[in-house]
Amino acid sequence: MTLGTATLLVYGLLMIAGGAMGARAGSKVSLAAGGGSGLLLLIAWLLAYNGIGAGIWLGTAIAFLLSVTFGMRLKKSGKFMPAGMLLVVSIAALVLLVISIRG
Repeated sequence: MTLGTATLLVYGLLMIAGGAMGARAGSKVSLAAGGGSGLLLLIAWLLAYNGIGAGIWLGTAIAFLLSVTFGMRLKKSGKFMPAGMLLVVSIAALVLLVISIRG
């Protein structure tokens, strides 16, 4: 498994887990957002794993959009958890995906 495919798999699973944790705290929005973004990342992983280059690009776009979203939420709330932690994870995934593209 390449750096890009491994990143997509782990990132997708983390987003799904984060959505599930938010649901346990009573947030249906977290479940939908985490589950939806995680599912899209796992689709990107499947594409990339099967040698379809668009998978890495799709995952990179999702990581960028999530980074922006979590950055805005962190700025609005001023609280590190959960927005700040998810921002750190999203930026790390974005960096790893860009590195994998540049190869």
